[in-house]
Amino acid sequence: MEIRTRFAPSPTGDLHVGGARTALFNYLFAKSMKGKFLLRIEDTDLKRSNSSLSEKIIKDIKWLNIPWDEEIVFQQQNQNEHREIIDFLLEKGLAFRCYSNKEDLTGTSFKADKLRGTVFRSPWRDRVVMDQPSMQHVVRFKVPSDPSRINFVDKIRGDLSWDLNNIEDFIIARSDGSSTYNLAVVVDDYNMKISHVIRGEDHLTNTVKQLLIYQALDWTPPIFAHIPLIHNATGEKLSKRDGKSNLVDFKHQGFLPDAMLNYLARLGWSYKNEEYFNLDQAISWFTLEGIGKSPSKFDIKKLLYISKKHLMAKPVNEIHESLLRYMEIYKNINMSESCSKKLRLLLPFVVERCATLEEIFESSLFLFEEEN
Repeated sequence: MEIRTRFAPSPTGDLHVGGARTALFNYLFAKSMKGKFLLRIEDTDLKRSNSSLSEKIIKDIKWLNIPWDEEIVFQQQNQNEHREIIDFLLEKGLAFRCYSNKEDLTGTSFKADKLRGTVFRSPWRDRVVMDQPSMQHVVRFKVPSDPSRINFVDKIRGDLSWDLNNIEDFIIARSDGSSTYNLAVVVDDYNMKISHVIRGEDHLTNTVKQLLIYQALDWTPPIFAHIPLIHNATGEKLSKRDGKSNLVDFKHQGFLPDAMLNYLARLGWSYKNEEYFNLDQAISWFTLEGIGKSPSKFDIKKLLYISKKHLMAKPVNEIHESLLRYMEIYKNINMSESCSKKLRLLLPFVVERCATLEEIFESSLFLFEEEN
């Protein structure tokens, strides 16, 4: 079996640290197994997706030096394939058109389900509709009542069992006819021949829904591996509320790509006691078994420590070139040739006290003041 992994971000925001780590783990596993790493942009949610954000995400992955194989897949272009599968599930009675409006979902039947400890079962799931009303509707997957549990093996968490009474009749097609996340992911992963899906453990409920779709279609599912989440200093899930948690923030601060890769790899994965390494070493060492089961904590002091080691290991000329690019992009400064030469001479005395390109820039400000 050819190992094929993918990173499939939704273009609804900047690339988060957690997403960058997911991309890296998928890449490291694929390359450690001589397989392929693919990139898919999940842009079927037209209300929330943004093409400019797609470009930024792609740019950030390039900046991290994580190369993908084959052409980028844009999920929106696969809507015809999604529609065919939705129609098939409807024809087989494995999905149904639901005409319940939002008010219906807060009605008596929904409240009764909540009291029984189960979740929403649409009143339309077992109705035979001879003439399809023209009124607005969505398409829902009919979650089976027998068996009442689903069992699967996770490469990180081991044997898992899920009570299907906790899974609602979930939507697979919106009222505008577009496919939802869980349906589109199954179809695209199957068509792209994805062998392993490596993603955050917050996707576990999605995995259950997707496995139900795989079963309904009689398709062999990929192997799943759910990575523990990244926590902040207080032990909560790292989020945008924590401030600088998107990759672009660290680019602005002047962290080097290889330092970010090194640190992201250590967030939840380990090899012996190694802390400082390059991408080739990470590929040669990486295994899914090396991923821990407990959440990892984002530690800016540790990142700065790793970043300083990578900075100190680089030739001065390479640091000089990186610094000039950094100042041009993030400080809007184009140095004169004479100032650039002074900066090059200064670097050996400055670098040993700095952990990022921004810190080097701040330590060299007097050169620009002299020039002005």
